[in-house]
Amino acid sequence: MMKILNALLREACSLFEATPFLNLVSGNSMIAIYAQNGLAEEIMGIFIMMRRAGVVFDQATMLTVLQACGNMGVRNIVGSIHGFVSRFGLIANVTIAIALLNLYVKLGCLAASSKVFGEIIYLDEVAWTAISAQPDHVTFTRLLSACSHSGLVNEGKHYFKIMCEVYGVEQKLDHYSCMVDLLGNSGLLTDGYDVIKCMPREPNSGVWGAPLGACRMYGNTELAKEVAERLFYLDTSYARNYIMMSNIYSAAGMWRDASKVRTSMKEMGLSRTAGCSFIEHGNKFHRFVVGDKSHPEADGIYKKLKELIGKIRKADFMSETEFVLHDLAMAFGLCFTATDYNKNLRICGDCHSMVKAVALIEKCTIIIQDSKRFHHLSWIMFL
Repeated sequence: MMKILNALLREACSLFEATPFLNLVSGNSMIAIYAQNGLAEEIMGIFIMMRRAGVVFDQATMLTVLQACGNMGVRNIVGSIHGFVSRFGLIANVTIAIALLNLYVKLGCLAASSKVFGEIIYLDEVAWTAISAQPDHVTFTRLLSACSHSGLVNEGKHYFKIMCEVYGVEQKLDHYSCMVDLLGNSGLLTDGYDVIKCMPREPNSGVWGAPLGACRMYGNTELAKEVAERLFYLDTSYARNYIMMSNIYSAAGMWRDASKVRTSMKEMGLSRTAGCSFIEHGNKFHRFVVGDKSHPEADGIYKKLKELIGKIRKADFMSETEFVLHDLAMAFGLCFTATDYNKNLRICGDCHSMVKAVALIEKCTIIIQDSKRFHHLSWIMFL
């Protein structure tokens, strides 16, 4: 199936390149195709081409481009798009304005999101919800997620309780997923499992997926097996669940079981998503994968990595040196004082500890956006 999709994508690209004139229809068609395939960088490339060709954008163009910016976690380009939206009067389109507002919130740019909110001409309920003036299901999802990331168990239980009893907000699957994640990350795996069993509706893969990472963290192989069976039944095509279960077996020394899971993946044609990181510098995106030496600044990047490893060893953070080798974007950023970067996969605890060590050693602040959240690591916090 993947080969067919890749062939169709290549054919679409060839047809687009053969088109003599770039217009709204052809541009939007390619943006939609790239969006369906999760190719955010390519979307931005088409958007820039359309701007240079003087194409007048419509709502579909802007919404897809804003979503691409959110997926890539880029801030400088969002500022340029905001200026474009304001200059051409598109801020009057409430749908576009709210998409821009939500994007700024997602990127952690609260001052900019407030500015957009002030520019919206017709404030409706959706706009107020986006700025979180009145608590709704989205507000409580964010609150519970924040509690989960910070390990605030009592606070999370409190918000989960009052959202229905006080504010009349129905507890949805996302809220249960956040609660299970909160309890699991805090080592309360049994409590999290009890929450799933007592749910008034059938849990989906998002809810069942929440405790799997915690099972790996705390070495609960038996619960992990039960959770994984549910996940494999609900979604047979999601490779991450198989990889996670294989890693859990390996950590427990259950090599035969780990091998069986990997074999099942191969038989189903599943492959692991390649990890990559990218950083915005000099109005360009710099993309890196493990072992990449194709970047023009590769010599300087690897020199910086070697320097970091030496400093980490000297500071007695020996366990973190392995993970520094994989973070080329961070090394590039430290070379050019650009320490906001993005990863397409969720950061594991080991990589988080490594970045923390680097921030402390380099006396800097490093901000990373992965597939789940922002990580704000300032050396001052660890003194």
